[in-house]
Amino acid sequence: MLIDTHCHVDQFPRPEEIVRDCEAASIRVVAVTNLASHFAIAAERLKGLRMVTAALGAHPLAAREALREMDTFRRLAPNANFIGEIGLDFSKHGAATRGIQERVFDEVLAAIKNRQRFITLHSRGAEKEVLDGLRRHGIGSAVFHWYSGPESLLDEVFSDGHYLSFNPSMLESAKGQRLMARTPKDRILAETDGPFVKVAGVVARPSDIALVYRAMAGLWRVEPKEANARAAENFERIAGATR
Repeated sequence: MLIDTHCHVDQFPRPEEIVRDCEAASIRVVAVTNLASHFAIAAERLKGLRMVTAALGAHPLAAREALREMDTFRRLAPNANFIGEIGLDFSKHGAATRGIQERVFDEVLAAIKNRQRFITLHSRGAEKEVLDGLRRHGIGSAVFHWYSGPESLLDEVFSDGHYLSFNPSMLESAKGQRLMARTPKDRILAETDGPFVKVAGVVARPSDIALVYRAMAGLWRVEPKEANARAAENFERIAGATR
């Protein structure tokens, strides 16, 4: 079984097709959402399925809407085992809402800190601030999705018990390859971030996660199935604790 730990299934033109394909091919997918209201819809539509699970999100680039939906987020949080996409974005894309983002992120962490959950994080331009927030609320074993921050911070990320997830786009850059090489085998996960990543000019689908596992296998000089098994073990270490 392949595992895609971060995919925006609801952002595809035909989400039901993605879900159907993943169920048929036994591809495990964490279907992240951008707002609590989106999660409520996705969770209802995915109810009873084995492979695709909705994650409760409050995306930093939707901070204004997320703030208006915080009561809904808090209401849904107790029963949500998967959280994401949450975090901060202090790049030029999110600079205008920095203060709102910080408030939303703090309220989100307060709402989910009471027990273990699978948490996938956005941290562009705000890696240290995201890490500090996790520390402030006592949250461990979260996943930094598409990490693009300073390599010098990685030791702190890993020593605090967190993980990095890699997508096909990251593997095309020298920095992404260095980050993968620096990530311990027991702290690595795979994602597609579809449909916001492209593979050979085509929007990435969950099945493209195989490219990441092949890259892991090449780096570690093992068979792809061993890389798959290692990443699955890492995923289960977090997700299994939510049951």
